[in-house]
Amino acid sequence: MNRFRGVYAAMLSPFEGRASALSLGGLESYCHFLAGKGADGLFPFGTTGEWPHLGETERMRGAEVVVKAARSSGRDVKVIIHAGAHTTEQACRLCSHAQSAGADGAAVIAPPYYPLDEDALFEHFTAVAKEAPELPVFIYAIPGMTRSDITPALLLRIRRAADNVAGIKYSGSSIPRLREYRKVMGDSFALFIGDDSLALPALHEGADGIVSGNASAVPDLLATLYRHFTKGDYGAAAAAQSELDAFIGSMDESAELSCFKNILAQRGVPVGDVRPPLKRLSPAGKVVVAELVRRMEERGVLLRDG
Repeated sequence: MNRFRGVYAAMLSPFEGRASALSLGGLESYCHFLAGKGADGLFPFGTTGEWPHLGETERMRGAEVVVKAARSSGRDVKVIIHAGAHTTEQACRLCSHAQSAGADGAAVIAPPYYPLDEDALFEHFTAVAKEAPELPVFIYAIPGMTRSDITPALLLRIRRAADNVAGIKYSGSSIPRLREYRKVMGDSFALFIGDDSLALPALHEGADGIVSGNASAVPDLLATLYRHFTKGDYGAAAAAQSELDAFIGSMDESAELSCFKNILAQRGVPVGDVRPPLKRLSPAGKVVVAELVRRMEERGVLLRDG
């Protein structure tokens, strides 16, 4: 029985001080904000969380804080820790730590940079999954970043070799591929879309939920879309998707993560800014973001506190 459903916020990583240290206190407050705005799950230290710029110890300590914060949120908020890494050895350590930290699951990206064939990918994913046999493990497919294609046949092969592989986060752009994953893997396999522009189409195709980078800053918008869909109010869900598409279009793509962090600051959740060499939002861009948040709150798209 699949117990992973809903909107999972692909979290940003809060930094503080001139050295941009990972803020553990900021991380806890941020988790409570996301849970309070309707996120069903937390997905820390993935692409939105700047994982390539984080050390292993930071990621482990941060994972412990996220799990603890989710448990104290007052809601049943699941935590899937991204444990992907450039090497199998490090991914194994991170996945094992996610299990010992009490996470509900771990996700593993295909190692980027070097091209890997299906056999290499199979060996990597099965080795990592077997390192934490009691933990549901998600394959994180993001071909635009890794150059690796997780085919349905490969996914099924991995699942047969490691039965704790419980789902996939698919951040590609092909609805037919999503449909094929569902057909091959069956209804008990958790299927999440990672491309927010396809959120509603993916739900119509049988996706269990959305792991959303935009939900890092506007979780309430994604939660609204998902709730309308599950209630069968497809017109309202389509309107929410239109709001989401407009929001995506308003972002400065070259400084997207900094945009998200500035939005959070506008919403009363300071998380610092991105680590170099990622681009920071310009002063003019910050003014645009502030106006965007104000207008979305006025229209009731975003929920104000209080």
